Amino acid sequence: MEAEQEALLACEELRPYLRREFGWPLTELGRIRLRRGDIQSAEAAFLAAHEAGWDPQPGLALVHLAQGDVGLAAASIRDALNRPGNVPSKEVPPNTELRRAPLLEAQVEIEVAAGNLDAARAAAEQLSRIGASFESKALAASATLARGRVRLGEGDGASARREFEAAAQLWNEVGAPYETAMARMGIGEACRAEGNEALALLEFRAARTVFEQIGAKLEAVRAAQACGDGRRHDIGARADQDNVFRREGDYWSVVFGEHTVRLRDLKGLHYLARLLGDPGREFHVLDLVVGDRVDPDLRLSDGLDSGELLDAQAKESYRRRLGEIETDIEEARAMGDSERAAQSDAERDFIVRELSRAFGLGGRTRRAGSASERARVSVTRAVRQAMARIEEHHSPLGEHLDRAIRTGTYCVYLPDPRVPVAWHL
Repeated sequence: MEAEQEALLACEELRPYLRREFGWPLTELGRIRLRRGDIQSAEAAFLAAHEAGWDPQPGLALVHLAQGDVGLAAASIRDALNRPGNVPSKEVPPNTELRRAPLLEAQVEIEVAAGNLDAARAAAEQLSRIGASFESKALAASATLARGRVRLGEGDGASARREFEAAAQLWNEVGAPYETAMARMGIGEACRAEGNEALALLEFRAARTVFEQIGAKLEAVRAAQACGDGRRHDIGARADQDNVFRREGDYWSVVFGEHTVRLRDLKGLHYLARLLGDPGREFHVLDLVVGDRVDPDLRLSDGLDSGELLDAQAKESYRRRLGEIETDIEEARAMGDSERAAQSDAERDFIVRELSRAFGLGGRTRRAGSASERARVSVTRAVRQAMARIEEHHSPLGEHLDRAIRTGTYCVYLPDPRVPVAWHL
C-alpha cells in the first residue's frame, strides 16, 4: 500500500506538466498493482502510461498473462523486444542490453506458459549473458530464475530445483522478498515434479507466508492452491449467495461468503452502501455527501474557495516549460523525429490550455472552489476507515472491497466481472 501511495503521489506531481516522464510513475503504479493482484487497475495504469508516450512493457504483457490471454501476452512481449521504444529518458537506461533485461525476464515466463520452450530458452540465454556482462547480483538472480523456469518446462525437475535454489539465495541476498518467494514457488514446483511432496508443501507454505505479508494477493492465492487450499480468499462470494449490506438502527448487518458480522454505524458504511448498490457507477464525492446528508459542513453552495487555480510557482514553471518545448520541437524536427515533435506539440497545447484556464477576463486569476476537495478528503477518509473496520471483523470481505473500491474525486465499486457479486441493501 505504501509503494502504491508513493507512485500515486508521483503521478499527481507530474500530471500538470504532462511530460513523457509522467508515464514512468504510471508504469511503476501498474507494477505495484499487478503484484498486489489488482489486474484491472494495473492494466489501466499501463494503458495510461502508453497514452502518455511511455513504453508500458513488459507490464502490459504480464497483465495479459494474468488475464489468461497467453497468446496476446506472447505477441506483446515479442513485439516489445523486436521494436524497442526510442523515447529518450533519464528514468530508464538507453536502448542497450540492460534495457532488454526486464523484457527478456517476462518473455521467459510468458513463453513457458505458452509452451514455446525454444523461445523461452533463447530469452533465458540472452538474459544470462546480460547478467554476466554487467556483474549485477539482481540480474544474475533474474537469469537464474529464468533458467529454472525453462528447466522445469523441459521436465528436468532436478536441474530446475538447483536453479531455483540458487535464485532464491541470490534474491535473498539482494533483499527482494517477492522475488525470493517466487523462487521458492519454483523450488516447490520442482520438488513436486520429482515426487517430493512433503518438501514441495514446505516451500509453497513459506512462499505463501511472504506473499501474504507483503500484500501480493494473487500470488498468495496461487501458493494457497499449490498447498491444496482451494479457497478463493481474494474473490469472495458468488452472485447466487445472499450477500447483505444493510443498516438496522445503530448497526449494519453484513453477510458475505456465508459469514455474518454486525458493525456499529459509521459514516463510511453509508458511502459504501451507495457504491455497492450501483456497481460500475462513478459517484462524485459531493453526490455521496449531499445524498447521504451526514456531513452538513459540506455544501454545494459553499462560496469559499481554496485559492488560485495555479499558484505563482506553477505559472512560472509552465512558462519556463513552454520555452523548453519550443527547443524540443526544433531539435526533433531537425532530427526528423516526428513522434517526439508530435508529443511536444501536444504538451505545448495542454500547457497553453491550462494557462488560459487559470486566467479570466482582463487577466484576473481564477480561483478554485474548495467544496469538492474537502469532500474528496472527507469521503476517502471515511470509506477507508469503514473498510479497515470491516477488515478487522471480516477479512475476506475486507480483501474484496480493497480490490473493488476506488476512491478519489469520483468513487466507484468495480467487482471482478468474472465473479459477479450481488448485494441486498
